[in-house]
Amino acid sequence: MIDLLVRILCFLILVLIMPLLLLLGLIIKISYPGKIFYRQPREGKHGRVFRIWKLRTMRANADRILADLLKNDEQKAREMQDFGCLRDDPRIAGSVAKLARQLSIDELPQLINIVTGDMTLVGPRPLELFLAESLDAKSRAIRNAVKPGLTGLWQVGPRSDINIRQMQFYDKLYIKKKSLQLDMYIICKTAQVVIKRTGM
Repeated sequence: MIDLLVRILCFLILVLIMPLLLLLGLIIKISYPGKIFYRQPREGKHGRVFRIWKLRTMRANADRILADLLKNDEQKAREMQDFGCLRDDPRIAGSVAKLARQLSIDELPQLINIVTGDMTLVGPRPLELFLAESLDAKSRAIRNAVKPGLTGLWQVGPRSDINIRQMQFYDKLYIKKKSLQLDMYIICKTAQVVIKRTGM
């Protein structure tokens, strides 16, 4: 019942914010041609692969830029392996895209994934396939026991300042302590963290 109510709520929020997402997407598209939305395979509950929705905030040839960067810069390659992202990412499509990422607006299209049942509001973040495959079997199985979330426990703390190993600790702790009260706390703290733009 709660899951159904969450999906209905997310659908209503999605309808309200879609004009903003489209406007930002068009602004980015003017300077950096490409699709407004970006879809990428991620690992979900029970290891099922689904395509996550995001507002496109990177250049159209982002995959090639990343491959070239990681091939020629050992420090960046190590950072990507440890954190799953880059702090100073050359793929970002301008200042509007950077602001959208800092405010996590680029993540809001994942409300579509919640409506379709692939995700929920709070849970471990769905990992890119290469990161999911880098986890040990036990950690991967623990994460895959629940639906991935739009936000999670690690995001209300250090956010991108933690590495993959630390993220696993927060995910395991969340799954062990999972409750409605904890979910409400994480949702409220997420709003606070996004407003303050900490951990970015």
